[in-house]
Amino acid sequence: MNLQEEKWNIPFDREHPIPFVKHCRRSFSEITDREELYSLSCELTENEKASPYAKYFSLGPAYPCPENIRATEYDTPVDSARAFMIEDYPKRMNVEGCSELKTGYCVLPNGVGFGTATTFMPGCSAEVMTNFIDHFNPPEDLFYKAWLPGAHIRHYEDMAVEDVGFGMVQLRFIEGLTAEKIGMPKNPQGDRYNIGITGANILCVPLHQPDAEPLHISELCYYRLMPEGYEMRVTFWVGMHFKDGKSVLHLPDGKAVNPMIPAALARHSAWETATYMRNVMAFWEDCKMK
Repeated sequence: MNLQEEKWNIPFDREHPIPFVKHCRRSFSEITDREELYSLSCELTENEKASPYAKYFSLGPAYPCPENIRATEYDTPVDSARAFMIEDYPKRMNVEGCSELKTGYCVLPNGVGFGTATTFMPGCSAEVMTNFIDHFNPPEDLFYKAWLPGAHIRHYEDMAVEDVGFGMVQLRFIEGLTAEKIGMPKNPQGDRYNIGITGANILCVPLHQPDAEPLHISELCYYRLMPEGYEMRVTFWVGMHFKDGKSVLHLPDGKAVNPMIPAALARHSAWETATYMRNVMAFWEDCKMK
């Protein structure tokens, strides 16, 4: 499987632009010395500091909306009846107005951890997002570091190194998930604003414990372009992978997932998406002033 084609090299449609990661153009298999990973830092290199794009890193993380902060606190899980497995994603998301659960987390009855976060950026049009995709090209790892300063370090073609809320981890993207794979119609009719879906099955392990039992995570990103702005919703299922049209459980030690894990993932997603969208809009304003 060519994961890069499935997840990151998204066919670019200027009318319906879907953001993608600009990575270091190397794969996990090319890492022959783990010291390379252990030497990575959230701080900027001298070359990155000298780049005009360093200003977006210096802005720091952008605050999520108050609703997202409250919904991802560690003592505010939602009723699991409001959440759902990937098998129900099409019927729960492909409806007028999209799913009613915008941001939240819980543990489902089968032990799988569920977390989701929705970020809306008013005023972000197709033109604004396309401008960012086309022209925001920082050197080295600065694109990813500026996505969430202090937490993001480096993105490879099929792996990311970052702190997702429970320490520095490596996230290996082992299989791309597409709308077709999850049974979503190519042109959803229920949610007229949906412009695309991306996702992956992920193996998550502590950066300095590569032999630890991995957390199995499935992730889907849902993009909506509305007259009022752009919306991104990221959903995680922890303790499973989606294979051949069905969820396959991989619960840690065979036990239900600790609810703090999907809470952390939802919170991390809320912060990183708010920061990404802030950078998109700030870059647009800067381009208009040139």
